[in-house]
Amino acid sequence: MGRWLTGAWTAAADVSDRPQLWVAGGLAWASTVGPVVLLLAVVPAPNVSDLTFLGARMFVAAAWPWNAVAVVALGGLVVLLALVLLSLADVVVLAHRGGAPPGSAARAFAVTVVAAIPVLVVAGATALALARIAPAEFTAPDTADGGPVLRTLLGIAPLLGLLLATVVASGAYAAAARVLIVDRSLTLRQALSGAIPALAAARPASAIQSVIAPAARLAYLGVATLMLGVLWAPIGVQLASGAGFGAAQAALLVGFAAIWLCLVLGGGALHAWGSVSWTRILDVQSPSIARGDALSRETPSTP
Repeated sequence: MGRWLTGAWTAAADVSDRPQLWVAGGLAWASTVGPVVLLLAVVPAPNVSDLTFLGARMFVAAAWPWNAVAVVALGGLVVLLALVLLSLADVVVLAHRGGAPPGSAARAFAVTVVAAIPVLVVAGATALALARIAPAEFTAPDTADGGPVLRTLLGIAPLLGLLLATVVASGAYAAAARVLIVDRSLTLRQALSGAIPALAAARPASAIQSVIAPAARLAYLGVATLMLGVLWAPIGVQLASGAGFGAAQAALLVGFAAIWLCLVLGGGALHAWGSVSWTRILDVQSPSIARGDALSRETPSTP
């Protein structure tokens, strides 16, 4: 626990002194969690009738099952773009002290893709289970046992738990491998094979970080969604009424955009803290940085 506290505290101090890291981390946050926050805050949550109609419309369409394939393909492209931006942002954050080795961005992206494969496999299995369970639950007679949404979620609960555990483990693995690539200039194969030993050597601090970092980001997601939801409520009412925008509504919209940008920077600072914390916890540092620190501590002798 002491090692984790020391690493987390020094990383927080490091990130707080470098606002440019907030921007780089904001790129990662805006490309991964940010769109989720906007959707949760702005788009009304669908009810049971909406979900039933959407599923039935897709299933009975003449393009079935290719419409579902198109949705999955589009989702895959979005995920791939998010992984590219996430990897690039992490390299910028990790290399803020001594620069990134040549080719580190490509290797970091490859590491991120490899770590995402187990998540995608479990997510695919969860989606298949959802497609199998949801139609029966939504067409079943409504009873007092929680409704079709709750029954569907309970039916895939084990897979949801497995998905959460896979996300946590894969995130820790990818973070450790990216640190090895940037701080030790390791090759892709060396980083992939050395990430697990590095995590094992730093336990229990690495285990704590693998849980605390995503938990902090999840908590921030909830706070950001709540704030944006409160700001969007009067704007959404005005749009739904069709009354148009006045000066007050325009001011609310400007405030909404300003708060959104502030939340992006806050999420970027949190993301940067999580990435830099891994360098402290794994206790790695590139040789160039170590030599630079040593040289900076030397004082020239005068004859």
